[in-house]
Amino acid sequence: MSVYTLHVISHTHWDREWYLSFQALRLRLVDLIDNLLDLLDRDPEFRFFHLDGQTIVLEDYLEIKPENEERLRKHIRSGRILIGPWYQQNDQFLVSAESNVRNMLIGMRSAGDFGGPMMVGYCPDTFGNVSQMPQILRGFGIDNMLFGRGFNAGAHPRTEFEWESPDGSRILAIVMPLWYNNAERIPADPEAVVDMLDRLKNAMGPKAAVPHLLLMNGVDHLEPQYDLSVAIRLASERLRGDTLIHTNMPAYVGAVKASLAESGVELEVFRNELREDNHRQVLAGTLTTRMYLKQANHGSQTWLERYAEPVSTCAWTLGGKYPSGALTYAWKLLMQNHTHDSICGCGDDQAHREMEPRFRQVNQVAEDLTNRSIDHLARKIKTDADSLVVFNTLAWERTDKVRATVDLPLGDITYGEPEIDLTREARGFQITDAGGRPVPFAVTGSRIISTRTLIPSELPRLQMVKRFSIEFIAENVPAVGYKTYAITPAGSMPEFAGPPLFDGGALTNGMVRASFDRGALTVESLSDGRVYRNLNVFEDCGEAGDEYTRAKPARDARFTSAECEAQVSVIDRSPISATLRVEQTLMLPESATEDYSGRSERLVPCPVASYITVTRGISRVDIRTEVENNAKDHRLRVLFATGLDTEVSHADGHFDVVTRPIAVPKEWVNAATARPQQSWVDVNDGKSGLCLINRGLPEYELYDDEDRTLALTLLRCMARFVAGNEALALETAEAQCIGKHVFEYSIRPHAGNWERARVWRQANRFNAPLYVRQTGAHDGDLPAEMSFVEVEPAELVVTAIKKAESEDRLIVRFYNVGDEDVEGVVTVPGAKSCDVMNLNEEPVERLRVGDGGSVRLSVGGRRIVTLGFGFVGL
Repeated sequence: MSVYTLHVISHTHWDREWYLSFQALRLRLVDLIDNLLDLLDRDPEFRFFHLDGQTIVLEDYLEIKPENEERLRKHIRSGRILIGPWYQQNDQFLVSAESNVRNMLIGMRSAGDFGGPMMVGYCPDTFGNVSQMPQILRGFGIDNMLFGRGFNAGAHPRTEFEWESPDGSRILAIVMPLWYNNAERIPADPEAVVDMLDRLKNAMGPKAAVPHLLLMNGVDHLEPQYDLSVAIRLASERLRGDTLIHTNMPAYVGAVKASLAESGVELEVFRNELREDNHRQVLAGTLTTRMYLKQANHGSQTWLERYAEPVSTCAWTLGGKYPSGALTYAWKLLMQNHTHDSICGCGDDQAHREMEPRFRQVNQVAEDLTNRSIDHLARKIKTDADSLVVFNTLAWERTDKVRATVDLPLGDITYGEPEIDLTREARGFQITDAGGRPVPFAVTGSRIISTRTLIPSELPRLQMVKRFSIEFIAENVPAVGYKTYAITPAGSMPEFAGPPLFDGGALTNGMVRASFDRGALTVESLSDGRVYRNLNVFEDCGEAGDEYTRAKPARDARFTSAECEAQVSVIDRSPISATLRVEQTLMLPESATEDYSGRSERLVPCPVASYITVTRGISRVDIRTEVENNAKDHRLRVLFATGLDTEVSHADGHFDVVTRPIAVPKEWVNAATARPQQSWVDVNDGKSGLCLINRGLPEYELYDDEDRTLALTLLRCMARFVAGNEALALETAEAQCIGKHVFEYSIRPHAGNWERARVWRQANRFNAPLYVRQTGAHDGDLPAEMSFVEVEPAELVVTAIKKAESEDRLIVRFYNVGDEDVEGVVTVPGAKSCDVMNLNEEPVERLRVGDGGSVRLSVGGRRIVTLGFGFVGL
């Protein structure tokens, strides 16, 4: 019989908001830490306590009890309270790649301020783990992970294994097979405690690679076990050979590593995302619970990652003040919504109601910072007339559509109520580039409004203007840079000729052709002649599950829009773009039956309107769908019949593209068939393909049907927290998502596979439109167009451009989207030094900076690279 060292880990798992609101749970947190501090002061044998690998709990506590800060710091510095390395326990799949990095970047710094982070990748309850987590952890100096979900321990030889990222980074991974409460309370009774320990040894020992077993002493929102020292003492007196110790996670991991090295045991190497869904253990239904939260999160992440940070960084290189405090505040506010029960939507209505103003506040901060930074740049550009400054935050030169507003004055700027002088109204204007060449544009609307000018030392000034909404194609906008266009008043609006974008009943731009007929959209790829029929068909099925899991009713009824009458009209036709509006009404069952076994016989109307747009020079068909949801207990998807001969899909992941088979393994009981994605999923047969791009819609499924139909989930509506458990009944009526919803997605047909088509570039363009600000005429020393950062080749995908947290360096982070090594060139004009950095922004290797601020480096397949550029005088 084996002899074991039994490691008792005292902890709490802290869900910040869940079945109770944040404030209700925070008061419980205050009680917990108050009592923990008292326990540590009075009982020196209670050696350690873990605050769930987070640091946000410290901020939440100290806002209420600032007088206890020094007591808290003392026990953290001594190592008795362990914190970090995360800022909060998020859901890895439902946030962006950068959000996962920032979670630890902020957590590390927060923990360091208190005494230091726990160097264990502790992920107890994330609903699966992304494929690049080993590389992310390694980037912060962590070589191990303890986790609870996504690994079917029964199908693997050991609970310890080596987990390898797509780039080859490896860590020691240890799954908690009996969960993070296998020793929730250790009895302070000699007989009972020995029986408990014997049961744990018998259950865990056969799968353990080494004689070290993990006993997790705690669970959700539980306070410390106050008689633990007594319980351990009593148990130790009765144990025969085994050793029971009160220890911490780093010590346990260290003991496992030492034992592995001594024994020479070879561990299984696991190469994949940890998303094995046996018995629904990754709770995949949360990908689509309360979809409005996922969409809002996508919008806030986009504001921070694609606009506020890169534009503020560019302004900083030209003497602007980098808003570090405001950006960190916005990131922390956003990450309050990233805790796994929050972003997953699996909680009380009130908890999720409180998330929405956080998202809005993040957007407010990020938008204002973006505008301030562009205005700082614009004031340095020499302009001879009112101008539009078009900013491209992507790291390659691009030609794309611009949606902008042009304000023409109708009166003077004044402190009082502004007046309208119609004699000043311009009858038209022209847009010209730096060479004086007219740029075709279309006016999409106009109105008279009052604008406000904010001056720090004076009251706001007002002016009446006529605001025109326009769109035009901005050509060759520099990488992470700007291009200016002059606005010149004219006697009338210019007219522009060009090939029609609506012709013969179809939208066409020479790259794609789209038409609606017989209840569905047809798209032809003009690059390879492939025609895709039966696209943008809406499918509705019943929902008998809960906030965590999708369940199909026993007697389901399926409805589609294919047979619905459609009203089709051309609502926009200009030299820039053309749009079809398709209006249909789905008649859907009002709700589930009372026992959730079927769907109601009473039908209610759910109007659906799709706005299908083709734009000159862009090889996509962009779709905006509005749904008025009046039904309950159902799942709404939009379907795209690809007709492609393939058994796999390729989905945008976290610093990765994940290839997944259509079928899930047969040994996974009750596994979900839907899969996670970030901004796109591609289906191809090597010769042709269809990429479906989305904004904040994280679930897709490739059906195993003749048409290889690609499904994008729009809504999953239910009103049950946990089905079949009345003890966990909560108010979740708002998870039915009644009301109006707007969804944005895009079809990108292409020749070849996803790599050859570089589909990620169209996805990035769709999700990060060109940004525009109007500026006046003024002197300046900046040229009419300029690039701040450029990254080549296309396989290097940029995820962050920011100022370093602790130094005056410009950070550029990117990854190689392909499997093959590439030679990269990163150009930052004006840079004088460059270091390869780890994810914690610590220098690793010095690179040579060539003329023009360029560095060259080899980047391995799926490798994440962070560069830190230095300047003189910043």
